[in-house]
Amino acid sequence: MHDTLSAILAEAGTQALGFFNTLQARTIEAKAPGDLVSDADRAIEVSLRRLLARHFPDDGILGEEMGGRPSGRFWAVDPIDGTSNFLSGLPFWTISVGLMDRGQPIAGGILAPALGLMAVTDGTAIHETGLAPGSRSTDPPCIGLGRNDRWPAADRHALEAAIEAQGLSPRLFGSCALSLMLVATHRLKGYIEPRVGGLWDCAAGLAICRAAGLPTAFKVHPDGTVDVLAGQVFDLNLPSDWARTLAPHRAD
Repeated sequence: MHDTLSAILAEAGTQALGFFNTLQARTIEAKAPGDLVSDADRAIEVSLRRLLARHFPDDGILGEEMGGRPSGRFWAVDPIDGTSNFLSGLPFWTISVGLMDRGQPIAGGILAPALGLMAVTDGTAIHETGLAPGSRSTDPPCIGLGRNDRWPAADRHALEAAIEAQGLSPRLFGSCALSLMLVATHRLKGYIEPRVGGLWDCAAGLAICRAAGLPTAFKVHPDGTVDVLAGQVFDLNLPSDWARTLAPHRAD
């Protein structure tokens, strides 16, 4: 599975970089205020669906742009996680494909094409490319946070203050998948975000964090949004009631 996922991500990544390097030609729409989608998002999801259907014909697909049914065994696909970054010419965006089975993330891969970073897991080992092993931190001082309009700003600011009070630094990259990949590869201590847009944002990252032996927790709400915690955040004194209700899944 590792080789197949790596090849799928590499092909989609080449296509995505072509779009990224021709930003002035992109067609952009707003799905909601501050929630942008481009022709690149849709074209890359079409490619990912074609490639996944070819290699995994028995699995379903749930995509951010084209939908699907989140039941049974299915791939949660985000063609560009961090679309606003992508459309700004910033390199902090990813392609993410995560395999869910009976409600749990079991495998997946994340590629950050403009950064040259990739992490893929079949549920056991992680195959990481793009960063030297010597750059892995034994105790990262930064914690990744998400940001969305479903998370009240006052609650996020309170959490940032609590993190800083414990001698740590909050970081917002604008991509849940990128942040979770950095947690799994020991560049961030952890990641926190309630009500992230959908499983496409986090399924692959959660699978990679679990393969890294890190605790994770997530809750899918009826509207499809997801509360996400990963890494070394469960022992922090978090001021968020929602975070304290999520029990961590710990890898064996």
